[in-house]
Amino acid sequence: MTAEWNVEAMRNVAQLKNKLRKDLLSRRAALSPEDRSFFSEQAQRRVLESAIWKQARTVALYCSARGELKTDRLLQHAWQEGKSVLLPRCLPPAAGEGMMVMARCYGWDDLEPGYFGIPEPKKSCPVVPREAVLSELPDLIVVPAVGIGRRGERIGYGRGFYDRLLALPGWKNAVRIAMVFSCQIDAIPISEEDVLLHGYVTEKEAVWLCLSPSPFRV
Repeated sequence: MTAEWNVEAMRNVAQLKNKLRKDLLSRRAALSPEDRSFFSEQAQRRVLESAIWKQARTVALYCSARGELKTDRLLQHAWQEGKSVLLPRCLPPAAGEGMMVMARCYGWDDLEPGYFGIPEPKKSCPVVPREAVLSELPDLIVVPAVGIGRRGERIGYGRGFYDRLLALPGWKNAVRIAMVFSCQIDAIPISEEDVLLHGYVTEKEAVWLCLSPSPFRV
């Protein structure tokens, strides 16, 4: 009975997420190019001014696409500041559903069109093992999101790439934040496999959800 209830509960959460995902993507798509550009600058500035960014030696980022809040300034600053930069490379379906690796990149020339045309590390970029030792793992992970909840809940694109990665030993010890437009903040239903974030940043605010002092400027 309990197993049946769990299956039904998971199905209900998935249905709620699918409906909410469509609504959140519509909100994001409704932003003008001017607003999207200005809001991206504001949000990235908040991250760059934070203590977690300044203290991080290795950062896991992503190349923004499909109308997401831009990450170009974070990438450029990370390389200029000499940080080690990890970027995701999605694996083909033969590797398993929703599987990806993080590869070390040293500049824009290390990128090429990948999954859905999104820039990814070239095959020549060294891959960080999924079961990596602590010294190889990022201090800070900035994750993409379709929506964020006020308690750190995250809704992605539905393929589970980041949920699987962040659930691995070691990876979940890194500080996890997301950058989204403020219109993407909503009540997010969650399931057992969802990994909560430590904070999130929008064009209006930087929110820290842990008990430790906030690393963001007030």
